[in-house]
Order: sequence, then C-alpha cells, then structure tokens
Amino acid sequence: MATTETFGTVAHTLPDVTVHYSERQRFRQGWLWALLLVSSLPAALIGVVAVAVDSDPGTNVPLWVAFVLLVVFAPLVVFYRATFRVEVRDDGLAFRLWPLHLSYRTVTCSDIETVTPTEISPFGDFGGVGVRLSPTLYRWGVRFDGPLGYIVSGESAVRIRRSQAQDIVLTSEDPYALSAALDRVCPKD
Repeated sequence: MATTETFGTVAHTLPDVTVHYSERQRFRQGWLWALLLVSSLPAALIGVVAVAVDSDPGTNVPLWVAFVLLVVFAPLVVFYRATFRVEVRDDGLAFRLWPLHLSYRTVTCSDIETVTPTEISPFGDFGGVGVRLSPTLYRWGVRFDGPLGYIVSGESAVRIRRSQAQDIVLTSEDPYALSAALDRVCPKD
C-alpha cells in the first residue's frame, strides 16, 4: 500500500502560494519491491562473481565489488525515495513525481474542463505503474492517444479533462476530496 499524507480541505500557506489540498504517495506495493529485488539480485551476483574471477593480481577487488553493488542497488534506493505529490493551489493543480520531475507540473484553472473521480486498473488501463501513456489498439498497430497517467498506488484516481491538451489521470487516496478541492478552486459556470 502507498504511504499518503493528506491534509484534506484545510488550507496551509507556502511562500506566495495557498495550498487547499495536498497528498503524497510513494511506491510501497509489496509485489513491486519483490519484483525489483528478485531481478536485481542476479545482476549483483553476476557482477560480483565476474569481478572476483576475472580480476588481475593487484586489483582492488573489494572496491570493484562495492562499485558493482552500488551500480545495481543505488537505483532501488532512489526509487524507494520517489514521491508523487499532488497539490491544489489557488491557480489550479500542481503535481510532481520526484526524482523524474524536479519542479511541479501545473494545470491552470482555465485549462481544466472537468474533474472526475474514477476507478482505474493500473495494468489493464495503463500497463503498469509510473508515468504511463494509455495505449489504444487500432488496425495498424498501437496508438498512444489516451490519457497521460501518473499511476503510483491503488485503483482510485481523478481524471482531468483539459481543453487544449491530453487528459491526465492521477491516482489518489481520496479522489473525491481532490475533486472537491479542485471544484472549489476552479469553479465552472
């Protein structure tokens, strides 16, 4: 299950920005970590054995073994620290999947047509977790003209239909609160 910090509908203030809703999600699914660790162990084992067997006399084997382990397991540490943050601010929606996004991606109120809480199937609709394009099969192959998905945890999500760009689907622990906060900040006539 993903770890989420939700501040609900209570507004808190950052420098020059009022945040009406905030949520943080992390990749904490057991199956995902089991898959990542099981697939990393053979790479680490092969690398360590290759360094130990093929090293010349005088080679600093412990240093090379440490380097191989660092190359194999450092991405897992970064992935473990990955955080998906969603905020509803005065000007619209801001979201960031760190470390892929160093700054927030924003969707302004004028660009949002509709916000709909929905249920998704991460694998059925998007083919997995992470930043995903929704594929559409057609006569000559596959087209990626579906919504852009930020799929971190669970099956609850919010679909944001935008006027000038591709739709966005964001997973959320409380999609109804996120939708209500966006409706309050970005009222539609």
